[in-house]
Amino acid sequence: MSIVTEKGDDGFTDCPGIPAINEDNGRIRKDHPYIEYLGTLDELDAFLALCEIALQSDGNTHFSSLIKKVREELFASDNHQHTNWLEQQIAALEKENPVQGFVKTWTNTTAATINIARTICRRCERALVHSQTTVPSSLSWLNRLSDLLFLLAVSVEKNQPNT
Repeated sequence: MSIVTEKGDDGFTDCPGIPAINEDNGRIRKDHPYIEYLGTLDELDAFLALCEIALQSDGNTHFSSLIKKVREELFASDNHQHTNWLEQQIAALEKENPVQGFVKTWTNTTAATINIARTICRRCERALVHSQTTVPSSLSWLNRLSDLLFLLAVSVEKNQPNT
């Protein structure tokens, strides 16, 4: 079976299960804000995979496993339980590496990569708001995820500068 279906050649894509936004029997324009959100979520997943690999390469198995768990929950429909888990991870990181102010300079490649993932996460959050299909638990989860990514980047930067 080929992945080539030619069904998207008309500028529409399938988006089943979202009746509020479906325009034509489950088909939706590819430039619809919700499709933009899903594409940004996909981009975030790709960058998180890069972060996971970089952390593994650095020997940071704990942070790598955190990113892996995040990726497993990235496309979950109900993020409430996972928001609580993120908040626990944030509290632990804040305790280990208190942050004062916003870090603007990254000297570590892995930390900078995690920071790029954080900015994609923020863009994903904005895209979800713009799509007007907002699920409050998903917004909270994305907001906490960007906080977690920032703290992970700060922790990597602090513990492995200039690598």
